[in-house]
Amino acid sequence: MRFCVSFLVGLVWLASPAVAWNAHGHKIIASIAFRKLEANEQARVIAILKKHPRYAEDFAGQMPAEIAAGEARGQQEWLLQQAAVWPDIVRGFTGELSERYHHPTWHYVNQPHYLLGTDRAALEGKLHVNTALDPPATTEQEMNVVQTIGRARRVLKTPDASDTDKALMLCWLLHTIGDIHQPLHSTALFSEKLFPEGDRGGNLVRTKQSRNLHSLWDGFLGESNEFAAARNRALALLADSSSANVGAEAAEELDERKWLDESHQLAIAAAYDPALLAYLRLRAMAGEGADFPPLDCSEDYLKAGGRISERRVVQAGYRTAGVLRSLLAE
Repeated sequence: MRFCVSFLVGLVWLASPAVAWNAHGHKIIASIAFRKLEANEQARVIAILKKHPRYAEDFAGQMPAEIAAGEARGQQEWLLQQAAVWPDIVRGFTGELSERYHHPTWHYVNQPHYLLGTDRAALEGKLHVNTALDPPATTEQEMNVVQTIGRARRVLKTPDASDTDKALMLCWLLHTIGDIHQPLHSTALFSEKLFPEGDRGGNLVRTKQSRNLHSLWDGFLGESNEFAAARNRALALLADSSSANVGAEAAEELDERKWLDESHQLAIAAAYDPALLAYLRLRAMAGEGADFPPLDCSEDYLKAGGRISERRVVQAGYRTAGVLRSLLAE
């Protein structure tokens, strides 16, 4: 308990509450990463991206006119933002395009957390979840987020990998580094009575403030889909000395397994906080059919969640730049 309290105190670090991921958060991460790269590194990343099999439709064809008419550096930054959200864009694809590009399990890993000690005793060892950390030798449909990051890094570093594969995995790398820094993309809560198959990272916990707990955390940084809004927020974070120190320290740790450990600890200590667990334990005691209102998260919970999310976005941005630099190194 002392460790968890200290950990949270260290994370609740900004003076004002933040208002997290969705497209806005992923774009902030991309802009931070872009601006931490040298000009030649930026150009090399964009050169890889331009080999994307859907570059014409989903990138060049979607660029706003004012960006297309502007300077090349602005176009490059927009393209990196677009690459970071492309794995979510493909959720809207149908038919053969969906089968080829949409990979739902690549966004998360459901490391188990248990509502009660009796739930651990009843369920541990019987869960059907992929918690493997080693990437497979070939790209597979059922990889989790940690395996996806490892696989993307391997593909981008392999000289004889195709340009198409490298461009696709670049998008997934940019996106999943962001995903793994969101605490509820690391963890699922298991309860024999409520969630024997897991709560899907909070998706099955209804909240008053959003559709569910996962959606609440995904949205802590805001909902804007605009290039300029994400770029400007990235610039503010880069200019803030406390934020820059957090980012520089984070960039020293480029092992995705360590990032997963950080998010798992945050999920346990902050996302599934004592008040939330108490609410769910009451639901479990009441049994099936009990009419429980959605969880009303406290103002303290919302502020802490926003601040934690902002810190994680900074860490993800600096780490994305570090990973890209290591992959581009000769």
